[in-house]
Amino acid sequence: MQTPAPASASASAMPNPMPPLPPVISDTLPVRSKPLYAMAVPPLDGRGSKSDAARGVNRVADAGRLAASLCGPPHRPAGWWCARAARCIVGIQTVGTNRRGISGSMNGSPVKRRLAAIMSIDVVSYSAMMGADEEGTMRVLRTHRTAIDSSIRRHGGRIANTAGDSVLAEFGSPVEAVRSALDVQAGIDTRNNSLPPSQRMLFRIGVHLDDVIVQDNGDLLGEGVNIAARLQAAADPGGVMVSGEVAGQARAKMPEYGFERLGRPVMKNIVRTVEAFRVVSGARARQIARADVSSAPGAPHATAEKKAHISGFVIAAAVIAGLLGGGAVAWGIFAFSGGGPVGDGKEAEAIARRKAAEADAARKQAADDAEAARRKAAEADAARQQAAAAEAARRQAEQEAVDRRHKRANQTRSLSWADIPCAQSRIAAGQGMTCSASAEYDGVDGRGKFRRWAAGTHAATTATYVMLVDTVDAASVHLPLRRDDESEFLLEISSFTRNNAREWSSLAALGDSLYVTFKAVDGRSCFAFAKPGPARGDGLAWVMRGYHCVASGQSLVADRIALVIGTLKAR
Repeated sequence: MQTPAPASASASAMPNPMPPLPPVISDTLPVRSKPLYAMAVPPLDGRGSKSDAARGVNRVADAGRLAASLCGPPHRPAGWWCARAARCIVGIQTVGTNRRGISGSMNGSPVKRRLAAIMSIDVVSYSAMMGADEEGTMRVLRTHRTAIDSSIRRHGGRIANTAGDSVLAEFGSPVEAVRSALDVQAGIDTRNNSLPPSQRMLFRIGVHLDDVIVQDNGDLLGEGVNIAARLQAAADPGGVMVSGEVAGQARAKMPEYGFERLGRPVMKNIVRTVEAFRVVSGARARQIARADVSSAPGAPHATAEKKAHISGFVIAAAVIAGLLGGGAVAWGIFAFSGGGPVGDGKEAEAIARRKAAEADAARKQAADDAEAARRKAAEADAARQQAAAAEAARRQAEQEAVDRRHKRANQTRSLSWADIPCAQSRIAAGQGMTCSASAEYDGVDGRGKFRRWAAGTHAATTATYVMLVDTVDAASVHLPLRRDDESEFLLEISSFTRNNAREWSSLAALGDSLYVTFKAVDGRSCFAFAKPGPARGDGLAWVMRGYHCVASGQSLVADRIALVIGTLKAR
């Protein structure tokens, strides 16, 4: 084994502070052509095992011995760089081992964190759809999930977690996360167009940029994940909602889209302030005109900054005007006392007074402008708050309608029915009809107690089914007809409309009644209707719903529909 020669006295001159390594450097390390730091420090890519990291620590010790063997004791002049190199190597390697989990925590399992764009996806009214048709809903969800997973991968993301109808994905770029969210919603719209209304599925998507905790199995944890979920819950059905952090990154890089500020919604269990932005396109994106975006959580509102700039400008203008006025007065006094070209004293005094009046007018104008700017900013803030309150009320009403429809559908399926003579029914049944009645139940249809009556007949050419939702006593009140409720409730009035109807039209009005047309599977033309009863308090005494089909080949016109609805009555 070769041993490095002792440093000579001439080495103190240090002509070359970084001498090359000798061919053989230690009895414990092989001959290599790599520099010292390359042999001593393992890769810091975070992928090594604990055994790899442990070997790295041993290599640190070898690196220290290597430095000493090459250059001698650290106090020797020719060896000063070797001691520093060894300490540097130990410092670098210590950082590496901490990152790889050798000494980062007491239990050997350090918390891993990274900055990520988090996307939260969830299905709208998933529980109601599962209640109506579990297998059909799962088939549709699987189709959408295949496309969603593909879009996430295509934009550089990965799926961190899934639970039922929800997906949590992680992206390295907030811009790509937003692009993926828009791509997902566009694909869902396209697929929904080929499905019947009862199978169309809408999703909400929220995107947030934050520092998150990454578990060993790839799951993401932390407040950033919760914020993404809250943004998703606040998004429109079929829409994308992002935080100010994401909007600030994506706006300049996605000029074809707009980021509509929705203020700072109150998020459950989220302490810090988060600004929310709705992603829009087309004419609405052009109207926003590159709206200002706050990229820091809890940052002051941009309007407040504008108000400060406006106020500062107005105050500066007032000061300048005052200085100009004061300068004019001084110049007039100077001219008067010095006997300059201004003329006699009276003329100088007049000029000074005029200049002073102009300065006062300028200061007053500046104050008026500042007050006008303040009022305008206050009006803008009030308008934003009013819009946010209206949006919150709309969302609450929408959620209440969804909950109401869900409860009513469950009630319809759980009612117990008994056949009765049609003479005992509250429905004025026609000849050939069979009648039944439900037990009394408490008010998913309004306030108080209710009972349902049904009558129907099915022949080769025509079919009629009528259901009367009736209040039991005068203290009970049925809810008024709601267009957003009736379009879905007409699908639930019988197994026929639920399972054998297609080509549903949009909801139309006929007097106080509402109706839709559809085709039966055998080709017959049909319509379903909702007819209000007499007014009672803030609602109705009863509501009649049903459907009527004519023979195949016959058409249903408005006059025929009006005649049938008018014939069906309550006793």
